[in-house]
Amino acid sequence: MPTDTALEPPVAVSALPVQLRRCRRVVAITVHLPEFLLAASGLVQRLGAAGVRTDLLVAAAEPDESVEEQADEPAEDVIAAALGELRVPELVRHRLALPAPIGADRADDLLAGLSELVGFDPEPGVYCLAPAGDGVDPSQAIVGEAARRIARIYRLRLVRYTATPDTTAVELDLGGQEWVRKCAALAACDTQVTPLRGEREYFGV
Repeated sequence: MPTDTALEPPVAVSALPVQLRRCRRVVAITVHLPEFLLAASGLVQRLGAAGVRTDLLVAAAEPDESVEEQADEPAEDVIAAALGELRVPELVRHRLALPAPIGADRADDLLAGLSELVGFDPEPGVYCLAPAGDGVDPSQAIVGEAARRIARIYRLRLVRYTATPDTTAVELDLGGQEWVRKCAALAACDTQVTPLRGEREYFGV
């Protein structure tokens, strides 16, 4: 079980879902950035407003990144612009740039990347945020399993975000500005993502 201890709440903690009010830092992972923006960018905005830092690890190389381990500058500009639209100062992107689709043979790379972000002896209140998986993209399952293992090893609370909720998912109703910023971030990516349906996100703990 997670070993959270009571801490002084940050400003705006009451705006967080009750399940996340002990969260002080998030280590998040996604296969590609657009899927994260679609399913969890409102949640990250809410966490940021409560003073929570988020380290986001993007596991797969973006489609227009160079295969010679060299980021394409226009792609980097697009990603920076998309994240900038969220206006979350404590959101930092990290990348592994693994070839997609991500297979089970990349589990060690994922574990190493997440471990580095978590730290050797994480402070209380560190949560891990990972995709629940939609059963369509096998890479999500690989990434989600790596997050589950990290959460178990470091005794972190694991939160699963999803764009395809089931009946057990917790609903997060987005505020007007959270919704506007989320839409702007997705538009900045200029990718074919699932159309947004309702000003709401879903997660499970």
